[in-house]
Amino acid sequence: MDELEHILEAYAVFEDDVRRFSSELWVQWCANCREVCCQAVYCRETLESLFLFLLQKKYSRQAYHNAQNAWLGEAGCKLSVGRPPVCYEFLCANILEAQPPGIHRYAMIVLSKLICHIGQRALGSKHLIEVMDLADLKKVRYSRFEKRLSEARNAFDVLQLFFSGHKLENDDLQVLSKISRLNCRKGK
Repeated sequence: MDELEHILEAYAVFEDDVRRFSSELWVQWCANCREVCCQAVYCRETLESLFLFLLQKKYSRQAYHNAQNAWLGEAGCKLSVGRPPVCYEFLCANILEAQPPGIHRYAMIVLSKLICHIGQRALGSKHLIEVMDLADLKKVRYSRFEKRLSEARNAFDVLQLFFSGHKLENDDLQVLSKISRLNCRKGK
């Protein structure tokens, strides 16, 4: 397996884990919500980003895109893997405001940044989703990607425990602090 295939597989497994956990965590708000938080403009990124396109083709083959609804179906997004990081970064005001102030909100924000974090600085200063040429994408080293994936996986493990009722200790907060507070787009 070449390095790009290894990165795609590891990313897909982690994204699927985060998607499933987040969906379960947010279902109490999203299930009864009548607002549509997704917009086709965000969905285009899966078609425009070579990395996301490759993920979608390999791991979300059953999903299809159309101009009117993008990736949305009656039950929400049809993509299991290959969603733009902004889909995870977005936290609805209803969800965020329902969290007790302080550590709960911080934990939600860290959870929302995990997918963005694993792709940061994949090739120079570029995020994985910003690498548009296959030759350049193949230059991304697994070892560089793995460092960010490991940080995100450790934080995810801490968050799963926290949201199941465990208290965060200082060591846990240290793990969470490694997740970048930057947005995915050029460090904004």
